[in-house]
Amino acid sequence: MSLKFVQMSDPQLGFYASRHPDTEGIDYEIKNLSKAIEITNQISPDFVITTGDLMQDRLESSHADIVKKMYSELNCNYYFAPGNADLTNTPEFEDIERYKKRFGSDHYSFYHMNSQFIILNSCVLQDWSKVAGENTKQITFLEQQLQNGQQKQSSHQLIFMHHPLFGTDPEEDDDHMVLPKSQRAKILNLLDLYKVSAVFTGHWHANNILTYKSTQLITSGPITFPLGEDPSGIRLIEVDDDNLTHEYIEL
Repeated sequence: MSLKFVQMSDPQLGFYASRHPDTEGIDYEIKNLSKAIEITNQISPDFVITTGDLMQDRLESSHADIVKKMYSELNCNYYFAPGNADLTNTPEFEDIERYKKRFGSDHYSFYHMNSQFIILNSCVLQDWSKVAGENTKQITFLEQQLQNGQQKQSSHQLIFMHHPLFGTDPEEDDDHMVLPKSQRAKILNLLDLYKVSAVFTGHWHANNILTYKSTQLITSGPITFPLGEDPSGIRLIEVDDDNLTHEYIEL
């Protein structure tokens, strides 16, 4: 029996205006997110997971309210992972608490039709200098959840977070666009040990598809303004006991 779900990433209300000085407001993102929700409701997936950057300015509470109101128009369950714009590039504990009050836990997991879905806070894996121990908490949580999923004989174990693990090479240097090597190595070891099916990320405002051993690494383009040649869009993923396929759908 198969399931289908949609990955959205980087709705990022206010990002377009931040890159276009003559523009104000969040009209660009409202239009794109409305279109994404319309297409998703036509697809009628089991659920939606958004891999971070819900809004450009984490202190603009009205934008958080708009995000939640618009997502409530989906005809399915939806789940969020935090992005660097939601918490800042160097998050503090108050940023994490603000996010939790608005959008729910910053890391958690759930099961659906014999597949396991694990959501992580990659922001504290990227920079944990002001939230000591939060990076270790994420890795420990991930390992425990992967162990649980194996015990339940999950047909697929899937991970969702904002930052990609790497761009082209697992040994590439640290950069703000990917996780640092110290955290990357720990996660890559777990991917290999537990034969994780796929890791879904955002952050780049562009698509990037890689394979690390037996794991697909899938970075999806944004709801908001794209950076590069890929258009704004959403990703439809279909999973059955043996296969995982995906398609990027332009807005």
